[in-house]
Amino acid sequence: MAASDRVRPVCETQADALLALLTPFRRLALAVSGGPDSTALLLLVAAWRARRTAPPHIHVLTLDHGLRPEAAGEARAVAALSDRLGLPCRILTSTLPKPSANRQASARELRRELLVAACAELGAEALVLAHHQDDQAETLLLRLARGSGVYGLAAMPAQGLWHDGKGACVTVLRPLLTVSKASLVATCSAAGEAYAEDPSNEDAAYARTRIRQLMPALAGEGLDGATLAATAARLASAAAAIDDQVDAALASGAVRHPAGPVRLRVETLSALPRETMLRLLARLLAEVGGEAYPPRLVRLEGLVERLAASERVQATLSGVVARRRDGEIVFWREPGRTGLASLELAGPGRGLFDRRFLLEVERNGPYRVVPLGRLSEHGIDRKAVGDWPWQSFAGAPLLLGPADAAYCPGLAGEAPVGVRLVPITRRESLWQPELGTNPFGRREI
Repeated sequence: MAASDRVRPVCETQADALLALLTPFRRLALAVSGGPDSTALLLLVAAWRARRTAPPHIHVLTLDHGLRPEAAGEARAVAALSDRLGLPCRILTSTLPKPSANRQASARELRRELLVAACAELGAEALVLAHHQDDQAETLLLRLARGSGVYGLAAMPAQGLWHDGKGACVTVLRPLLTVSKASLVATCSAAGEAYAEDPSNEDAAYARTRIRQLMPALAGEGLDGATLAATAARLASAAAAIDDQVDAALASGAVRHPAGPVRLRVETLSALPRETMLRLLARLLAEVGGEAYPPRLVRLEGLVERLAASERVQATLSGVVARRRDGEIVFWREPGRTGLASLELAGPGRGLFDRRFLLEVERNGPYRVVPLGRLSEHGIDRKAVGDWPWQSFAGAPLLLGPADAAYCPGLAGEAPVGVRLVPITRRESLWQPELGTNPFGRREI
């Protein structure tokens, strides 16, 4: 691609193709900081919405984090531009004290929490972010420097899920991952719109800034943003191929209980290459245990060795109990020393229980999800669990609805009309195991 092509503004046809990612959603939120990337996103989405016969409701969210004196003015400028484009805007603020260290990381976490909470309050089905091709390239290089494997090097997905740790969650969309920053700047310039520049983006104290400053030299060697982003896309395809193998193994060798526990045949593990096996176990730990991040490779390998060493053994990792008996391993959520936090919804909306179950409610509540705890406390006979370990249901989700109605997936009651409580399965991870010997098998991989 010629340099002149890379700096052209995003045209209408290109924008329609990029923003097709947004079409399934009826209520959207845009995260706009006022910089060139998100300003271009705002301009493109507003024009795209105007071309649609049945446009979605779109709300702009901007953040005055108070970390820079200019932040308040930049937020007001975003609100003014949104108003001119006919879109409502909300300025988010925080009363938390300013972080004394890791300011960029702290600002990102604060931004995420405020955006997720605002989306929940507005009823937004998805949050649209302005991450672009250059961001993707920088992410790839940062993770390469950390020794990440194929899942980390796949960088940012076009669609994911954010949560605030308190039960609120929202789908996140990144429609601009194939668009260069230069094209987004050109889009703003073509529209005659000004934008803000954050000086911290040039601060060499931050690793991302140092990587960004290396980009011109890397481009001279053929490692430009487009090439690096394309490499991340290829690695994402490789990660998806491994996950397809994991899906097939789980479909043939695992049984999932609707309330959370999973049983897996040992022979299923023994037939897998080590990398696929470790990915399968990491995914099960995430799905069953609800941890935000997978365990370190050395700890996961330690779990594998313990489970492979004996035909009757029990171990715990990442909040999950793994018990091997009679040729199978049963995984269940350990309630933990501090217990599991409940989830409450007063009306229509959705939320996460323990990062494991998605609660979607279409009607007024109140609805509350709590850990099941002792079966007898809720009138559930141990015979109801069949041949599953009864202890494996202590951390199962119990939905308490109006008129004291109680429902636990696969164990008790029925879900009220207009209410869904479904498990979350995860494919994404920032972790990649190394190749090596599979102790469940008899061959070298």
